[in-house]
Amino acid sequence: MNKILHAVVLFVFGGACWFLSMILKLPLMVQPAAARLSSAGSGQEVLPAFTKLCMSVGPVLLAVLTLLAVAYCVYVWFSKAERPTAWIGFLATTMSALIVVLLPTVVAIYIPLLAFFDLSTAALSK
Repeated sequence: MNKILHAVVLFVFGGACWFLSMILKLPLMVQPAAARLSSAGSGQEVLPAFTKLCMSVGPVLLAVLTLLAVAYCVYVWFSKAERPTAWIGFLATTMSALIVVLLPTVVAIYIPLLAFFDLSTAALSK
């Protein structure tokens, strides 16, 4: 049962990491619309540096975290330990790592989204 619960935690953690890496693509979807609404007329709106950093480092970091979780689960599944390792510690570790990556990601995606909403409301009020 302990090994099955490790697999469930790994599945949920892997799914959450994949979803979070897909969320990091959201600013690229908003960027062309924001460039059209921009009054500068440059045609290309530049993303903030923090957003660019999170978009480039985030997916790599999430892949590394997922691979570490898979390696730990493989170790747990194939080790002949006298005392089985608790799945609660694995759950707490994976979810804590996810929260640590999630918080800067949310900030990074909201910066361009808020700029887009600001440009949209300004265009509607004209």
